[in-house]
Amino acid sequence: MSLSKTKEYVIQFLAESIGIPNELEHIYEDIPDDIIEQISVGLTGNDIETEEFDYDSAPEVDEFIIWAQEIYEELCRDNNIPAIWKSRWPNGNKFAVALTHDSDSIEVTKEHLQEVKERFDEKDLEEGLSKKKNLYWNVERIKEIENKFAFKSSFYFLTSEYNVSKYKDILNQLNKEGWEIGLHAGFETHDSEDKMNQDIDEFKRQLGIQPIGVREHYLQFDYHNTFNFLEKNHFVYDTSLGFREHPGFLLGTSLPFNPPNENWEKRNILELPLIIMDTSLWGYMKLDEDEGMKLIENYILNIRKFGGLLTLLWHQEAFLMKKGNIYPKILERLSKEECFVSSGIAIAEWWNARSDVTISVKEDSEKGWKCTIKNVVKGICIEMKNFDMTKEVSINGKGRIINKSEADGEIYYMIELEGDCELFYG
Repeated sequence: MSLSKTKEYVIQFLAESIGIPNELEHIYEDIPDDIIEQISVGLTGNDIETEEFDYDSAPEVDEFIIWAQEIYEELCRDNNIPAIWKSRWPNGNKFAVALTHDSDSIEVTKEHLQEVKERFDEKDLEEGLSKKKNLYWNVERIKEIENKFAFKSSFYFLTSEYNVSKYKDILNQLNKEGWEIGLHAGFETHDSEDKMNQDIDEFKRQLGIQPIGVREHYLQFDYHNTFNFLEKNHFVYDTSLGFREHPGFLLGTSLPFNPPNENWEKRNILELPLIIMDTSLWGYMKLDEDEGMKLIENYILNIRKFGGLLTLLWHQEAFLMKKGNIYPKILERLSKEECFVSSGIAIAEWWNARSDVTISVKEDSEKGWKCTIKNVVKGICIEMKNFDMTKEVSINGKGRIINKSEADGEIYYMIELEGDCELFYG
């Protein structure tokens, strides 16, 4: 594939990730070819093997996004015009978290419980063995604890391996209340279109709904084939691309993005890169609870630094298990952050709606510069840096300044919008 097509895709990716005015993508036309290659290779996972875990790893593609934002701001400063971009997350939140739960199993035999009895505390094990409590069905328990923090999440069901239809009413009610019920696609679906279609049909047969969010079982993935299968079945997003062995940034980014097809054209489906999986911490890395929580806290800080998305996979059947039961502590920790926490589909719908918001900046003969914002979605904020301290910002339409600060000869604004409007700078 020629570099020109790859370069066009990468430039669009950078511009959309930052949220700059639509007509300014051309400012990145001179990006060196080696940077284009690093980003394109990263986003397709082609430079990644299962290396040793690095506690200080950073999302390299997200570092390039910060670099690209600096280029944009420098250009605006040199031309004495305001730098304007869309906030990445609703209501100006600093970062986002997608809470997700795979359901590898929903019940087990007494014999199996005896074999894994060390995973549970004595009281839960006794109730599980006496059939007073199903230790492998924790959907309502998870919903209850998430509800305390006003969080929502996604549950993905492996309906090719078990029948969940007896829980249909419970899951449909959860869906109505804002939790997502998605597909945990089974073995061979990543490289067999027939098997993928069979899994989707079985999911629909059991639950009577069309899944629009998906994660592959065991995170198996064939980059182009799997995306082709998912797009044909109208999935809004996938969230399979992450490491099994440890947390990290398999694709070099934590942000949602539209992956490229074989011709480096932007797909309609979104990928929400998987960053942390519970079984990586306990099964592969053999961490204890304190070590696992510390690692999660480090990733929260890292994602916050980059304004990214922390996609967390916490298996629903592990909720009552030792170590797995630190999930409430994670939610409590997130509740203290300025972050948007929700389900995979809520994150994907926000990202698509943000992409539809358009910003256009033009010189105005009377008021200096005019910024026109259209297709405004609830929660969107506009951020602006003014490099001329003598000039002011005015708003024509439904918007208000919710944050204003001065530093190093710059004025920073965050403007909350409630409808299409115009900003004037002069």
